[in-house]
Amino acid sequence: MSISTSTIKRYLSWGLLPLVACGLFACDAQEPDFGDRAAEQMALIQGSVTYRERMMLPPGVEVEVQLQDISRADAMAAVMETVLIKPQSGPPYDFTIEYDPAAIDPRMRYALRATISNGERLLFASTEYIDPFTGNPVEIVVQRVAEPVRRDAPTLEGSYDDGL
Repeated sequence: MSISTSTIKRYLSWGLLPLVACGLFACDAQEPDFGDRAAEQMALIQGSVTYRERMMLPPGVEVEVQLQDISRADAMAAVMETVLIKPQSGPPYDFTIEYDPAAIDPRMRYALRATISNGERLLFASTEYIDPFTGNPVEIVVQRVAEPVRRDAPTLEGSYDDGL
């Protein structure tokens, strides 16, 4: 960009040259902020986990909420994101899952799954399909497991042999 001497004299007489020069240097000095762009590209699923039983949970329980890809009927659900909550009071237990929308394939099917466990013992689990993309907040109601089982035991969402 070339500026004629008459233009420079006119800017000097107005006192604008220092402002223009500072503006040009400021534009050149800016570097892209990839941290902000990465944060802008993430999306949130917010909601709460609750149960209907009128009881307090024992100390040390954990509430886990997962965003899962459940597209393949013949395979275990693929866990995309997980959030683990250590509740300090009664329900509802609020959660926020941060995920990358670019990782979501519109041809696939996704679900939220919630569990409450005490150590390796599963106490509560979600039993219904919960669409994670219907809008916030999402409410997940978990059901009490009849007999506490190990957390890594197969569930309806996983693959299991039903004897057929």
